[in-house]
Amino acid sequence: MAIQYTFPTSIKTTLPHLLKVLVLLPSLSFALPLEYTASYDVEKFGMIVAKSNYSLKHENNGLRITQHSEAVGFAALLRSDELDENSFLSIQNDQLLLTEFSYTQKSPDKKNRNIQLKIDWIQSDEKLLGKISGTAYGKKLELKVDKPVWDTSSYQVPLMLNTKEKASPQQYTMMVKGRFKTYSFITHGSEKIEVNGNTIQTIKTERDGGISKSPIYLWLAPSLNNLPVKVEKWKNGKLQLTLSLNQAQFPSDKSKEFKAVVDENEEFDE
Repeated sequence: MAIQYTFPTSIKTTLPHLLKVLVLLPSLSFALPLEYTASYDVEKFGMIVAKSNYSLKHENNGLRITQHSEAVGFAALLRSDELDENSFLSIQNDQLLLTEFSYTQKSPDKKNRNIQLKIDWIQSDEKLLGKISGTAYGKKLELKVDKPVWDTSSYQVPLMLNTKEKASPQQYTMMVKGRFKTYSFITHGSEKIEVNGNTIQTIKTERDGGISKSPIYLWLAPSLNNLPVKVEKWKNGKLQLTLSLNQAQFPSDKSKEFKAVVDENEEFDE
C-alpha cells in the first residue's frame, strides 16, 4: 500500500508514500475488518525519524481510515513536516467503494501537495462506473473508472482480509501521476520476527518491485487480524526505510493487543 512528498531529510516514507496513489482492485467478497488504532515508528539509518498513527473505524455503513504522521527527534529539527490522510469507503451493493480521499501536508517549503478527491459511483446491469473529481497539487482532476478504486491507505483492507499462507499473488493496479501500474503482492510464507521487543508469527508479503528493483516487504500478523507489524522499503538493493509497529488496539476484541516492550535498563539510562 506516485504523488510524492518529502519527509525529514528528504526521506520518502513507505506506507505514507504508498498512500498517495489510487489502487484499482477487482470486485471481491469481503467482511468488514475489526476497528483498530495503531502507531508505527519510522526508521532511517537506525534512527527513528517520524511517528505514524493509523485508525480504522466503522462509520455510516462503511469505513473511515485516517493517518497522521509527523517528524520526531533530531529529524524534526531539520524538517517539521506533518501529514494527514483521510479515506471513507462505503458499502454499495455488496461492494466496498472509496468515495472520499484527502491528503494534507504541512512542510517548511509551503508547497501545495494537498489532494482532495470525491468519487460518485453508478451501478446498473452489473456495470460499475465511477467519476473521480477534485484537486491534486492545486490542479483540477477529473477521471472515470469502471472498477473499484481504492487509495493506498485502504488497500490494506483486502490485503489483510485475503492474505494467508500459500496464497496466490494479489494483483493491484495503481494510478501514479495519471498512469496505471500493476503490482503483485506475493506471499512468501510464514516467518517469526521480532518487532519492538515482541516475537510474533507473521506472513511475509512482497510488493514486487518489478523493473525498478524496489520491492516493499510487509509482515502481516494473523494474531492481529493481519495488521502489518513491519514494513521495509528497498531501492536498488539497499534498505531505505523501515516501519515497525509500536502499539495496536482492537476495541471490540481486547485479546488482540500489541505493545512495545520497554527495556528497563534503557529506560533507566535515559
